[in-house]
Amino acid sequence: MPIQQLTDAGDPGVDDRPLWDVIFGIFGLPALFISHRLGLFRFVADRNPTLEQLCDGLKLQRRSAQILVSAATSLNFLEFVDDRYRLTPLSKSYLLENSPNYFGHYWDLLIDNREVFSFDALEAAIVSGAPRAYGVEDIYATHREDAERTRTFTRAMHSVSVSAAHGWVHKLDLTAHRRMLDIGGGSGAHALAAVSTAPQLLATVFDLATVCPVTEEFIARYGLADRVDARAGDMWTDPFPRADLHFYSHVYHGWAPEKCRFLSHKSFGALEPGGWIVVHEILYDDAGKTGPFPAAATSMIMLGWGEGEQYSGPEICGFLEGAGFRDLQVIPAFGYHSIVTALKP
Repeated sequence: MPIQQLTDAGDPGVDDRPLWDVIFGIFGLPALFISHRLGLFRFVADRNPTLEQLCDGLKLQRRSAQILVSAATSLNFLEFVDDRYRLTPLSKSYLLENSPNYFGHYWDLLIDNREVFSFDALEAAIVSGAPRAYGVEDIYATHREDAERTRTFTRAMHSVSVSAAHGWVHKLDLTAHRRMLDIGGGSGAHALAAVSTAPQLLATVFDLATVCPVTEEFIARYGLADRVDARAGDMWTDPFPRADLHFYSHVYHGWAPEKCRFLSHKSFGALEPGGWIVVHEILYDDAGKTGPFPAAATSMIMLGWGEGEQYSGPEICGFLEGAGFRDLQVIPAFGYHSIVTALKP
C-alpha cells in the first residue's frame, strides 16, 4: 500500500465541528447532571457566589468547580457578572424546585436510570429492538404494580409536560368543548393547563390505577379538584369515559404503528360527531424523517423505554385519517413540540 503524502490529503472542504459537537455532548450531559445533583443551581440562587465561595460551599476543588460552571455558563444556565455567578432566566424557570416549571424530576429519572442510555444498553436495544428500562421489556407492566416507581416516573413526566402544556392550549380555540379526556395523562399537566385557559371546560385524566393517586395530588396542588378528576383505566382494554375532546401527549411515540392505529380507531369510536382529537408530540419533518435532531434523539430515548419512536406529522395524520377523522392540521406548539388535530365528522 503506497504511503499517502500529507499533500495528497487535500483540504477536506467540510468543517469538522459537527464531529466534535457529538463528542462534546457526551461530556456536557454529565457536567449538567452532576451540577444538578450537587445542588449547584440552588446554591447559586441563594448566594450569587464567587468561584471561591462555590468551592467552599460545595466542597469542590477549584478545577472541578471551574469545569462545572464553565459548562453551565456556556450553555446559558449560569451567567458570570462582576466575578460572581448567578442564574439565568432559563435556570430560574426550570432548575429551581419551587418553580412550577421545574425540570429536575426528569433529570433525576434519567440519572437514576442511567444504564438505559449507556452505550452498551443502547447498542443492545438497536440490535434487539427491545427496551430495557428498569431491566424489563415492558415498563408499563412495572407501573401497574410498583406504586413508588410510578410516582417517580409521573413526577418526571410532569417536569417535561407543564411548560409544553401552557404552549399548545393557546394555539387552539377550546371554547366549543365541554369535557377533555387526557388519555395516559399522568400528572394531568395538560388537562390542568387546558381548564385554566378555557373556563367552561372540565377534564378527566385517564390513566393506570397506580398513577391516579399522583394525579390527584397534582390536581389538589393547583386547586382544580372541582374541574379535573382522575379516572383509573387501561387505554387498551377499558372503555373511554365520555368526552368531546381526546388528548394524547407523548403517548403515540411509546408504541408501534399498529397500536397508534388502534388508539386512533378507539378514540374515533368513542367520540360523538363534532368531537376533536389532539396528538401532542415532537415530530420528525415530513421529508423522509431526515430530522430535526431532537426528534431523532427522542427516538433514541424511546429505544430504552418503549417499543415506539417519534413520528412525522403525515404519519400521525395517516393514523387519524385511517380511523375516519377529517380536517387534519399540524400546528407548531411550544419548544420542539407540535400538535396534530382532527375532527370526527
